[in-house]
Amino acid sequence: MHIITAKTTNNKTGAIYINHKLVESVRTEKGPRNRIIMNLGNLDLSKDDLKKLSMVLEARIRGQQSLFEAEENISSKADQIIAHFDFKRLKDIEAEQKKAIENNPAVPVYLDKTTYTESRSLGPELVGHHMWQKLHLDKILSNCGFKDREIELAEVAVISRLVEPGSELQCWEWIKNRTALSEILNEDLVRVSKDSIYNIADQLLTSKEYIEAALAEVEGNIFNGRSTLFLYDLTNTYFEGQCKNNRLAKRGKSKEKRNDCLQVTLALLVDQRGFPIFSQIYEGGQSECETLEQVLNRLEEDIHGKLFGFKPTLVMDRGIATADNIALLKAKNYPYVVIERRDAEKEYSDEFIKVKEEFEVIESDNSTVYIKKIIDGEMARLLVLSNGKKEKEESMDKLKEERMLSDLNKLKKSIKKRNVIIIEKIAQRIGRIMERYPSVAKYYDIKLIPDASGKEASDINWSKKPLRDERSVLTGCYVIETTHHELEAREIFNIYHTLTQVEYAFRCLKTDLGVRPVYHQIARRTSGHLFISVLAYHLLIAIETILREYGDKRKWSTIRKVLSTHTRSTIILQGEMEQVHYIRVSGQPEFEHQEIYKTLGINDPLKMRKVTLEHKSST
Repeated sequence: MHIITAKTTNNKTGAIYINHKLVESVRTEKGPRNRIIMNLGNLDLSKDDLKKLSMVLEARIRGQQSLFEAEENISSKADQIIAHFDFKRLKDIEAEQKKAIENNPAVPVYLDKTTYTESRSLGPELVGHHMWQKLHLDKILSNCGFKDREIELAEVAVISRLVEPGSELQCWEWIKNRTALSEILNEDLVRVSKDSIYNIADQLLTSKEYIEAALAEVEGNIFNGRSTLFLYDLTNTYFEGQCKNNRLAKRGKSKEKRNDCLQVTLALLVDQRGFPIFSQIYEGGQSECETLEQVLNRLEEDIHGKLFGFKPTLVMDRGIATADNIALLKAKNYPYVVIERRDAEKEYSDEFIKVKEEFEVIESDNSTVYIKKIIDGEMARLLVLSNGKKEKEESMDKLKEERMLSDLNKLKKSIKKRNVIIIEKIAQRIGRIMERYPSVAKYYDIKLIPDASGKEASDINWSKKPLRDERSVLTGCYVIETTHHELEAREIFNIYHTLTQVEYAFRCLKTDLGVRPVYHQIARRTSGHLFISVLAYHLLIAIETILREYGDKRKWSTIRKVLSTHTRSTIILQGEMEQVHYIRVSGQPEFEHQEIYKTLGINDPLKMRKVTLEHKSST
């Protein structure tokens, strides 16, 4: 190989443009000719350096080392050129040689000079692409007005979140350097700009409601009908950065214990199998109970739009089920199963005392649960005592109580030592202790004892309230309220505990799909980031559901790890007569890969590609 200098002149301006090209000499019917390997642009190098550069580039393409790699200016220039050299361009040469290769597929090669390059992840991408097609996302996005390239960009963004979760910037780096997904798709996306990844998130967001409704319908058809049970809950995630111009970024209690960061809230409505019905995005610190009316309005639109055609049973946790929200459900005639936000178990303390004599026993999750159904007009209430919940609450109460009593004893000693004696200051310290342990402090009477003058304190004392004993009886107890008075106690209990499906969805979004943290500093990009994660969860739950049907209960995180060793690479083989053979090929699936592909019905659509270059000797 060698570098030639090509000059072109602008006929109008007379300006001369110089372009350097890496070429190789090949034999043709018309004699020797130069074949262009790559355009190099205008190189500011001497003739000697151009010769050295050509040798380095030839060695790199052949998978060898050159003597001139040690020269920093030559090596760095070669780095820049190779970084922009697309080995897939060799397919143009492949077309020229296809007939010859088919007639003579067997060629001698030097095994000791075999190497490979461009190894890219393939296994998880095959699964993600297959599920994208199974859920008809191409058609759904086409109905939204997306063009072919935009549909493929959307698939890249969603499968990136499924396979290698991260920010949109990380997605851009992934598609360029670490995945074979661009080979699976029709469009060559290796050279896509990072702005395109951000823009496609914006575009997906504009069609959010249609996409979610269409997916709910498709999933209902594929996975044995629509569910009549919907589960609703909220979670939050935190931002990195100040987010000064992000209206969604607000202070709130962080479930990840990141109260130092601004928050954003994600609400999900899922069915009893875990498939999302739709999502909502709110400001951080959003009160759970204030979101229900919007959810019901969205459901009403879908019902009148004939997507569901029925009013599902709504299952919600204590944080949403206020008295007003329960009244709203009744007013709109929605069946429900909830735990009320108020401590309803106090009304049934007499019943809970007789728990072991009168309650039905369920063995659940290595824990004993006692349940009793009580009819109240057209409603039913299920009294529940969970030994597992009781042990957990008792352990937490005991720890808080020990810490509170320790703080009170420290204060008592300080008073005895006369380190602190002013009544106002002692009262402040008692107040701070009660604020620190509110769930325990309410069960204690704490008295400050003044001295004879009444200006200073001589001691403090405390005692348990009778209410503390009542709390001990009700530890681990809760009351489920439902409109389904016709159901058996065990059925009501099982329905409420399907809430674990929405909890699992949030866990997947946070742990497996890169929802946290959020790096975006504007609201639109934040919403787009969260929506892409929700779309990735659609793929995840579909994959896991199919695998479970065939007895494979592994989570996506495990499947992804197993498939990560299935890759696609370019093998470089050196043959006789200075020939170098480039073979782009998928790895042979191992047994565990094959089992997953067989279960999901996946075949690798990528074929072997072969290219042969004849290189002029560098001597």
